[in-house]
Amino acid sequence: MTAKEHIIQYLEEHMAEFAACSDRIHELAEPSSEEYQSAIVLEDLLEAHGFRVERGLKDQPTAFRAVYGQGAVRIGYMCEYDSLATLHQEDVPYQKGNGGFGHGCGHNLLGAGSAAAGIALKELVEKGELDATVVVYGTPAEETLEGKTLMVENGYFRDVDVCLGWHPLDHNDPGEVKFKACSAFTMKFHGKAAHACNCPENGRSALDAAELTNIGVNYLREHVNRDCYMHYCYIHGGDRPNIVPESATLWYMVRAYTYKDMVDLRQRVERIAQGACMMTDTTVEFEMLGENHDNKMNFTLAQLAHDCMLEIGTPRFSEEDKAFAREVAKHVGIDGVVGELDEGVLAVDRTIKKDNGSSDIADVSQVVPVVNINTACYGRKTPNHSWAVTVQAKRPAAHKGMVFAAKTLAFMGARLVQEPELLAAVKKEFETAE
Repeated sequence: MTAKEHIIQYLEEHMAEFAACSDRIHELAEPSSEEYQSAIVLEDLLEAHGFRVERGLKDQPTAFRAVYGQGAVRIGYMCEYDSLATLHQEDVPYQKGNGGFGHGCGHNLLGAGSAAAGIALKELVEKGELDATVVVYGTPAEETLEGKTLMVENGYFRDVDVCLGWHPLDHNDPGEVKFKACSAFTMKFHGKAAHACNCPENGRSALDAAELTNIGVNYLREHVNRDCYMHYCYIHGGDRPNIVPESATLWYMVRAYTYKDMVDLRQRVERIAQGACMMTDTTVEFEMLGENHDNKMNFTLAQLAHDCMLEIGTPRFSEEDKAFAREVAKHVGIDGVVGELDEGVLAVDRTIKKDNGSSDIADVSQVVPVVNINTACYGRKTPNHSWAVTVQAKRPAAHKGMVFAAKTLAFMGARLVQEPELLAAVKKEFETAE
């Protein structure tokens, strides 16, 4: 059999094992940097398949590195497994959760699918059909944009020739996508407490400073590039309405399509906060939570992904799969064509397709060639970071999309090992990319 045939056969035979791994992580639904049990699930899986697993990397206890083989060509894969607050969801096609954490971004699928790709490629190495080293990285805390960034700062990912990633989505995309640079930070305002009625003149409201900051940022929106975004929420805004709040905290994320523009935007937001403090006689302190670059594109890897997707063939979804997706779409309430399960593959043309999202995978792309593909795991137009993803991320359709991603990534790895000129072209593009 060819490498492609081996990969397809192996992953189809072991689909139940990898689906069970994904479902277990879905059930655990652990927050960023607290994915202790989820990491163990993946570590145990890889160890059971012969990988040497380093559990915990420097100051990241939920990160790991799993290695198999000693070949000259080194293929890397990236697992994610953190979940999101408030997105717990029961297995029903309408919103019904307990307010806890849930996999509303499908990272349960992402972690298990990337591990499956690494294991499938390892099978070819073990059989002596490929001379390669397979490295599977466990990368925590993607949702706070700090996991991979810290790993890069700690010297990881430089031990592979390429690093292949994927993300569950509502369509099949070979990866000609540009992520935005992003910064996540908190602003903690400090004022002075006082009785809100008897002596408010003695108080200095930290909440006033926070609210004036948000007003200023909302006026700023008119005067930034259309690719810039500012999002915020209140973490704390006081304890009682009859006490002038002496502390208030905002959590901000700002995005732009270049790192330079993002830093400029963040600094403008910080100056607005400082101005709000001048107006309210308060102070503010900033704490950086995570910051990442825009990604370096690699069109050679995207073309390879496209070709591998077409050779393997996208999964075909059952009527039951489609009916559940349609039912979820009905309860989401979005106009237009929703609920359709995509069975096509987007074309590639060596042009950038902008994405409004951000990912710390972009920081990995600064040190090694990277591509991040998408496969259809839930219905078209399903809003990401929502209950509708959580419920679909444990369904048979999602398992099919996950295994399709694993087949594609494993086949890409095999071709990069078998075709030295292809790997050389990938590296050459990386060296000249901005």
